[in-house]
Amino acid sequence: MVGGVRWDSRRGRWLPGLLRAPDRWIAECRYGLEQSLHDGAATGMSAVAIELDLIAAAVGDPRLGARIDAVRDTVCQAVDELRHLGSAIYPPVLGGAGLEPAWRALAERRGLRLRLDLPGYDIGEEARARTGLLVADYLHTLSSATMVLVRVRGRRFVRVRITEAEPGRSRRRYFWGVLRCA
Repeated sequence: MVGGVRWDSRRGRWLPGLLRAPDRWIAECRYGLEQSLHDGAATGMSAVAIELDLIAAAVGDPRLGARIDAVRDTVCQAVDELRHLGSAIYPPVLGGAGLEPAWRALAERRGLRLRLDLPGYDIGEEARARTGLLVADYLHTLSSATMVLVRVRGRRFVRVRITEAEPGRSRRRYFWGVLRCA
């Protein structure tokens, strides 16, 4: 989803790379998939873990109780993996809290140093979802300790510019994208 940068030998600098945003249909599908994983599979498996707790409490045999606890731990680990997978597909915070909390949560989880330059006004729901996925997908590609500046402007035509400074690199890399939103 993210384009690369290229070196301009005439000017002696990196040229910005192109960011490709998901279209409206892709954003809706990703949201639906994340909801299905969270509300369906993860919730159902959480109920199984609770049921295993109740069974373990009712069993008098310590060896059987230990086996049930081991199975419960496996189920809990699978729930965590499902939730992690769902958040990679569509960050849950993005749907409710908005761009800034979603990107900050993702940056914190990935160990990134994030600065945001967001507009003071609210952008539309479609623009928020597509812009959120564009930046979230890009943040997933970065190594920890990378300094990232994300600048967002516009309403109908949303312009996104990402500046990245990775540790150990002498030059910054620039990426940009424009989204046409309803």
